[in-house]
Amino acid sequence: MFRGKCGLDATSIRATTILPGARGGCHAVWQTRRMHRTPQLSSHRLLHTRSMTTSAAPAASPQPTTNRTPVAVGVALTALSALMLVVMWPMFGGLWWLAPVAFVPMYVAQYRLLPRKWSFAPVAVAFGAYGFAVGMLGASIAPMALILGGALGIALLGAVIGVFQRPFSERTRYRWFVLQLPIVWLFIEVAIQDNEILGSTPWLAYRMGEVPQLVAPVSVTGTPALSFLVLVVNAAIALVLLRWLDASGRSGSAVPVPRSVLRGWAVGVLAVALVWAAAGVGITAQVRDSQGPAVRAAYVQPGLANVMPGVLVGGDDNDPRTAEQRRDDQAAHLRDLTLAAAEQGAQLVVWPEEVLEYDPREERTQWIPDLVRQTGIYLVAGFTRDFSDASQPNRALMWAPSGDIIGIYSKNKRVIMEGESFTPGTEFPVLATALGPLGMVICFDLDFPNGPVRQVTDAGARIVAAPSIDFASVADLRTTSTVFRAIENRVGIVKADLAWDSAVVGPDGQVLAGTVITDDDGGVAVAVVDLPTGPGGAPFTSYGNMPVTVLSVALLIALVVAMVVAARRERRNGGGVHSARIREARPGQN
Repeated sequence: MFRGKCGLDATSIRATTILPGARGGCHAVWQTRRMHRTPQLSSHRLLHTRSMTTSAAPAASPQPTTNRTPVAVGVALTALSALMLVVMWPMFGGLWWLAPVAFVPMYVAQYRLLPRKWSFAPVAVAFGAYGFAVGMLGASIAPMALILGGALGIALLGAVIGVFQRPFSERTRYRWFVLQLPIVWLFIEVAIQDNEILGSTPWLAYRMGEVPQLVAPVSVTGTPALSFLVLVVNAAIALVLLRWLDASGRSGSAVPVPRSVLRGWAVGVLAVALVWAAAGVGITAQVRDSQGPAVRAAYVQPGLANVMPGVLVGGDDNDPRTAEQRRDDQAAHLRDLTLAAAEQGAQLVVWPEEVLEYDPREERTQWIPDLVRQTGIYLVAGFTRDFSDASQPNRALMWAPSGDIIGIYSKNKRVIMEGESFTPGTEFPVLATALGPLGMVICFDLDFPNGPVRQVTDAGARIVAAPSIDFASVADLRTTSTVFRAIENRVGIVKADLAWDSAVVGPDGQVLAGTVITDDDGGVAVAVVDLPTGPGGAPFTSYGNMPVTVLSVALLIALVVAMVVAARRERRNGGGVHSARIREARPGQN
């Protein structure tokens, strides 16, 4: 049997790795996983082999270990992203300016600090935190178990998305890094935009509503494009940090970010962000220059004192007054508030959704015509025939100063979580008035970009009246959705809520007057301001979100194809560069 210079036979050679460089051509003997029985060596040769092994190499292969410090930092950064994604919502602090960086700590934890097998966890936690914040908007009507269950479901969705992110980035040397999550997020946003549970409430772009100039380009692109841009900015900042960690030798990554990839994305994202900002300033200036004559517009927020128990809002069941006494008191209260608005010069006054639980065309038919004739105003008021019947139509009427009813609108979007089951309205009338063309929508209609505000503006309305009933936990957010509908369509909106949040928003997205009350008991408010007539003519009004919807589908298809191609190429190459680099990483590295 053949024996090598170290006295090892052919059987032992198959079971060992011989490192050259020492006496006799052998430096050390490292055992492999596959062990074979070696024939008995002479005592002299056995001692010689043992002495070389002891003096020149460790007794056993080092076992991979995990450095706990990077893991702890990764957990902390994951928690930081989760916190930022919550506190940027109005009810948790309103730190909207965190939106462009809120995902950055998540990326660093995912790609450089946590073990590769746990790289999905930061995405799951971030999605779960975001879902929790969205769910808490319904805290006034939804049980906490439902909110937490929804957040868990969104976290699981994030986990599934996170499983694919890091492997694909490493296979493609980060060429898709900046677009991966934004593409998926964009597709989700356009997929849920017409649901009657949340509407567009979860959209990330709404966090930017505090700066109308930054929002203005959505009148061309649609709002999901702004969400996409915010996420792209997050990813670009994260890519810069990953490259810095790689260049400084602190990341220990098996697949570092190439300098050329960083340079290309950094320049590209910066250019797009600057173009977007410049376009926003230009569009805002154009809208303001082309606005029509101002109308003295008012909202009347009467509070809960005279509300009957019903579907959308619960009145006081223990109130000793009869239904007729409540109606009398309500009429007196609404009359007083409306007279106060008229004294300030109001020309258009909006009352809330379902403020009347009877049809004023059939019952108590005279007091409202008398009021509008007395004040010379246009009045919009919401009503339903029966608060307790969720299948009853939810409608709004408009009275002219003559006392005549000149328009009726039926709510198009039902609040499924509050039990509404009426047949949605399908008509979007525009009323020619001395104030200009006026339109009407009702409450939840404001949460649908492709919905009634766009439809009525496309039909010619330049000011939209929006009777509403919200609830305390969502009060902070509802003004934001009004701002976005106004900007998208370049139209003025007067939103009158029953007790919590009312607003007058100009065609440029400026909140000209607003009331937000987050207490469950609500409150009373009246505001009168000069509201410019909107110029209309926004590209979004003509096309809606169709272009961005088509784009989202095309981008998702391209992403999936790229992922499949990258994975197949790696398998065809026997593991490819990605797997080879992973195998070459030092023990304990991510």
